[in-house]
Formats: sequence, structure tokens, C-alpha cells
Amino acid sequence: MSHQIQSISKTFKRFYLICFLALSMGIPLIFSSITRSVFEVNKLLFLRIIILILCGAWLLKSCILKDNNLEPPKEQSYELFGFRWRRIGLEIPILFWIATNLISIIISRNIFISLIGAYDRWEGLMTILNYIVLFIMTAKLIDNTRYRIIIFCICLFSTAVSAFYGVIQSLGLDFMNWSADPTMRVFACINNPVHFCAYVAMTVPLGLSLSHYLLTTLKATSSDLIKPQTHYFYFGFTLGYSIISAIILNLLSAFSVSSFLQFTTFFLAISFILYTYYDLIPKKTAIFYSALLILSFFCLSLFNYFLLSNYEVTLLAFGAVALYCLRAIHNRRLFLFRLCNVATLLVFYAMLLSFSRATIIAYVICISFFYQLILQTNKSTMSLSRWITLFFGSSITHIFLIFKVHLFGFYPTVLALIVGFVSFWLLYYSSTGILIPSKKEIKSLLSSFILFTSLIIPFLAIPFFNSQIMIVCLYIVGLCFLLQRYIPVNFFKNCLCLFILLNLLFYTSFIGHIFLYLTLVSILYIYILKPTVDQTDQFYICSFLVLKLTLVIIPLTLVLKKSSLDFLFNLTLLPHLINYILIFLLIISLLYIATKTLSKLTLVTVLSFFIIMGIVIQINTTITNPYQLSQSQEDSLLVAKTIEGRMNNLSNNKARLFMWLSVPAWVLDNPLFGSGPDTIRHLYPMYRHPKYGIHEGGHNFTPDRLHNEYLNTLSTNGIIGFIIKYIFLYGAWYLIMIKLFIKYAHTKKRYILAGIIVAPSIYLVQVLFNFGVVATLFLFYFLLGIGLSFVNDEYASS
Repeated sequence: MSHQIQSISKTFKRFYLICFLALSMGIPLIFSSITRSVFEVNKLLFLRIIILILCGAWLLKSCILKDNNLEPPKEQSYELFGFRWRRIGLEIPILFWIATNLISIIISRNIFISLIGAYDRWEGLMTILNYIVLFIMTAKLIDNTRYRIIIFCICLFSTAVSAFYGVIQSLGLDFMNWSADPTMRVFACINNPVHFCAYVAMTVPLGLSLSHYLLTTLKATSSDLIKPQTHYFYFGFTLGYSIISAIILNLLSAFSVSSFLQFTTFFLAISFILYTYYDLIPKKTAIFYSALLILSFFCLSLFNYFLLSNYEVTLLAFGAVALYCLRAIHNRRLFLFRLCNVATLLVFYAMLLSFSRATIIAYVICISFFYQLILQTNKSTMSLSRWITLFFGSSITHIFLIFKVHLFGFYPTVLALIVGFVSFWLLYYSSTGILIPSKKEIKSLLSSFILFTSLIIPFLAIPFFNSQIMIVCLYIVGLCFLLQRYIPVNFFKNCLCLFILLNLLFYTSFIGHIFLYLTLVSILYIYILKPTVDQTDQFYICSFLVLKLTLVIIPLTLVLKKSSLDFLFNLTLLPHLINYILIFLLIISLLYIATKTLSKLTLVTVLSFFIIMGIVIQINTTITNPYQLSQSQEDSLLVAKTIEGRMNNLSNNKARLFMWLSVPAWVLDNPLFGSGPDTIRHLYPMYRHPKYGIHEGGHNFTPDRLHNEYLNTLSTNGIIGFIIKYIFLYGAWYLIMIKLFIKYAHTKKRYILAGIIVAPSIYLVQVLFNFGVVATLFLFYFLLGIGLSFVNDEYASS
């Protein structure tokens, strides 16, 4: 009988997994033009059907276990009506959250809307209960790491499919004529670029954590493992893909003999390079050939001989990633690892194409925290209070530099200085545990402060420093070289993670900041990665950061080309010549610090390269007009300018401010339990600020959300609902997760836990300026449940 029950239990677990995988695939992909609401209704219907099936299966299993006296132990459970419920740790906050919603509905201004939800959103009590049940079922029914890895993989790959659709949209290809122009900001299978951006951004840390987890399970493969048929399959694919590309280009009326010859040449070169890359770390020859290929791209672009259209570049990119994955098909784990890398980068690129400013801010804050988490190697420096202060110290620094508070006048500048000191102190305390330094620690404190202020300088948007960015780069390199011995390693690491991510997504529209980014990544490699992690981790982290930079550059290519020409237009002019010489000195300095020596061969090679490139630049200056663009380039420039504008202009939407100013009166009228779930649209005319209509108007004159989820909750659920939801429920969840991370800090599980901590954080930060929809709320509660499911592992181990 016991064996039979175990078999039934295993069958149920597999059925639960199938349901969770269906949700992971269906929510990011399902939509239909048959219904009036193309996206929300279909996703919500699918969510409710799967949840009902899950609940039914769980009840059936509970009855079977009860009949056979195989229920959980009493000390681990609650008991109700003879059934035992194994505790997941957050039952009391969940019950209080349900109770506050019920009270809000009873006193609601419109009970029907609060129950069902407003039209086109449907976020009433019924949907809130769906999310809560999803959270509980996920936490209870997933009980092993293998299932979590499978779910993460399906989440990542299904989102990658949606991201692929977004990339196709960005090329102007779509089967449906949407009201918006998807080439400007894509939205794929989710109803709005803002929400699509949030969904894919939340998926990126899942991909990163998966890749790091798989990397720890991999052993270096060798050429002995390559099966003979792999060679034929690889080169057969190369030939077949070239033919298919020609057919696709012909169907799109974009085929040209000259450009296709260039396309084929590049694709064959990429195929040859990737053929030599079958291990975790490529050979030096593969790196050398890759550098030559990138140089050829640069030279052709510089001379305006780069003939590939957007379609051909996209086909070339997808062909390259297919070859990258196929080259590892002989090793299942290595193939899955590469597939996760590709899917993560594709999802990241889709995030760039949709570019929601709120989400990008959240991404920068949270992914920097992800790297701070996984690069923390000393368990003695980990504590709950220090992780919390680290997150808030990094967040405050990011927000004040992104919004450029110091440029708004004298008092904001004073405020920015005060906040700068506070954020430094939070970072220093979280890194060292020292709140008040002793005399012996003053030197370390001052060195850390000098480094922190020096790293802030390039991000202040002050024209003088922007024009002297190469000098700033050299200054930072010299400072790190001189002060590194006095600066705590944790503080150094935390600062570098913070500023690298900030630079990546808000300071890449100028060529000088690209050099700064590469400088910071080099310093991270030299002083943090090289001494603390193995060679495979060093290569993976650095290559991933560089590949992300490449993806950020792609939509901004024409903007950066103009920036480059402004930076290095004519080397006969002294300012441009100085910039060029400073780049040479920067590279030599980094090489010297990294290797501790500088051979004559290295010096001559680098110098020769710079002399040749200088001649190339000068020749190009005399024979071409660098500012002349074709019509297709002008179209691409428009998209690039859109992204650049969203990077640099973050504080010009006064309509949001006046929208939020309606909240005080709202809360005063409904202080404790709010006006009822999803009643914003119904009651907004009563509380609309007089100036809101002037700045917004149009179809948004009566919004259905306040574009701040915290203010939404405060208005609809009151102060008590706000405290229960964000402090007792979400706050308690984070406390449990950080404690689990500290416990598993030196195991493979820490990567999965880091991804689970960071992904929902992206949602919670971006809803400061946004709100949730079915897709993003599903992923948020799903990840909360997966995180809490680690409690089941604790039961198993005890």
C-alpha cells in the first residue's frame, strides 16, 4: 500500500508540474483577436482555468492521503475540518490581506466593481483571490530544486519566444495592424510596451540565475566528446541557413546580390569561429578571430561600406546564436547552458526595444543587487540588516543619479549632497559592518569615500566632465591602482556593480561613456573577479556584461556613430588627437595592471594598431561625408533617438505628478480600508486634480490606474491594507528569502535564490511609476510562490 501511495503521490507531483509549465508558457504567449480585449481577458481566463484544475487535483490528493493516514505531522501543520495544512510560513499575513479586501468591498462605493473589477482590467476581488491561490499552490506543491529549474527554463524560453516576436515587430513585420507603431517600442504578446518591458525584465534575472546554476554543474568538455556526425550537421546547417536566408530576403523584397555576398561572407566567418568554440571558454585563436571580425565590422561601417540591411543583420544574429548552440549539441548540459544564455540575451534585447523608463530604472537597481549577492563570497559579512542597507544604499544612489536631482537648483543640489553622504554610509556599513570607524579604520573610510565620489563624477551630467571623459577614465584607473589595498573588497565590489549597471542603461548614447563602461568592467575583472572566482566564472560574467553592452549599442548605432565622429573626427585637430592618445594610454594602463608586466611585443602591437587605425580615420575623413545618411538610416536614427530620449529625459511628465496629487483627498475620505478594489476609474472624477486635465487629457482624462501601485493600494485598500500587503506579506517574504540565501550562500541554490529575490523586486520598483496587469502580476506571485516553496526543502531536511 505504501508503494502504491508513493506512486500516486509522484503522479500528482508530475501533474502539478505540467500545470505550472502550462502557466509559464501560456501567460506570456496567449492572446486572441476574437475577444474584445485581445490580451487581458484571454490571459486571465487561462490563469483561472489552470488554477481551478490545480486546486481540484490538490484536494483529491489531500483526500487520498487523509484516508490512508499519510497527512503531514501535526507539529508542521494547521488543522481544519479534520484536514491538515502543512505551514508555508505566511498564512496569517495572507488571511489578513484577504480580510482587508473583504472589508474594503463591504464599505466600497461600488461593490459590483470591487468584486468583478473595472472593464478591461478585471482586478477585483475575484482576480486578487486568483493571485493569492496561485501563490499558495505554488508554495505548497513545488518541493524540489529540479522542478524549479524546469519551471525557470520554460519561463525563460516561452518569454524568449515572445521576445523573438518583439524583434520581428521592430523590423515592421506583423500579422496584425496594431494602433501603435511597434517599430518604435515593441509589445509582442503583452498589451503594452510598458508591461511587456516589465515582464521581460523580470525574466532576465531568472535566465542569469539559471546560467550561473548550470555553470556550476558543468565540467569542461573536450574535443574527444564531439561525435563525428556533429561536424556534418553543423556545416549542413550553415549551408541550409544561408539558402533559407536568401529565400526570406527575396520574399521581403530585400534581396541584393552585393549585400547578400557580404552577409554570406560574415556568416561563414562566424561559422568558422564558432566551430572552434566547443568548450566553456573559447581558445585564444577564437578570441583573436572574433576581434578581427569586430574590427572588420567597424572599418566597413566607418567607410560606409557596411551594406547589410536591418533584415540581414537580424538574420545574421539569429544564425550566429543558432550555430553557438548547435556547436554544443554533443553535450546536453552545455547545450542547455548556451540556450539559456541566448534566451536571456534575447529577452534583454526585447526589454531595450520596448524601453519603459520605470522598468529600466528597476532593472538597473535590482540587477546590480543580483551581482552584489552572487559575488559575495565571505559568509561572515552576510546578515539581514546589511543586505537591506546595501539594497537601499544602492537604490538611493541610482535614483538620484538617474533623475539628476542636482540639476534642478540650489536646494535640490544640497539635498543630493546629503543623500550622497547617506548612500555612501549605507554602502560602507553594509560592506564592512562598521557604523562608527575607529582611528585605525579612518584611512579605509577616506579611501572608500574618495573612490565613491570619483565614480560618481562621470554620471553627474556636467558638460566639463563629459568633454574630459577619457581623463576621468584614466583618473579612476590610477585611483583604483593606488587605493585598492586600503579599500574593503566588499565595498569595492558593491560600488563597481552599482556603477557598471547604471552606465550600461543610462549612459551609453555617448562614445566616451562606452569607454568608461569597459574601464569599469576591466577593473571589476582585475580586482574582484580574478582573485575570488574561477576562470569560467570570470569569462562568463565579463563576456555577458560586454554582450549586454553590444545589445544596448545596436539600436543606438547611428547616434553613437555621430558621437564617435564628434569625439574622433579629425586627428589633425588637437582635441581629437588628445582623445585618441588617451584611449591608447588607458588600454596600456589596464594591460599593465592586469598582467603586472608589459612586454615590448605587447606595447609594439597595441601601438601599431593605433597608428594603423589613426591612418584609417584620417583617410576616411578626407574621402567621405560622415554626417550623410541614407533614408533607411534616417528611419533607424528615429528609433535610436527615441531610445536615447527615454534614457536622458526622465522628469518631464507633470501629468503623473498631478495624478498622484489626487491621492491625499482620496485617502482622507477612505482612510482605513480604502474605496474598494479596482475603483480608481469609477471614483477618479471625484478626486481629479484641476491641473491634471491640462497636462494629460485625451483618453487618459479618467485613468483606471494612478501609475503608482503603492498609491493605488493606499487609495483602494486604505492604510491598513497597505501595511498588511507591503510590510507584513511582502516584507515577511523577503525576510524569509534573505535568511534562506544566507543559509545556502555557498551552494548552487544561492543562484536560484538570488534570481527569485531580484525578479519580484524589479516589479516592486517599477510599480513606483507603473501598475500591474495579468501577465506581470502572474509572474510576480508565481515567483513569490516558488521562493516560498524552499520552505518545503526545510521540512524534507528536518
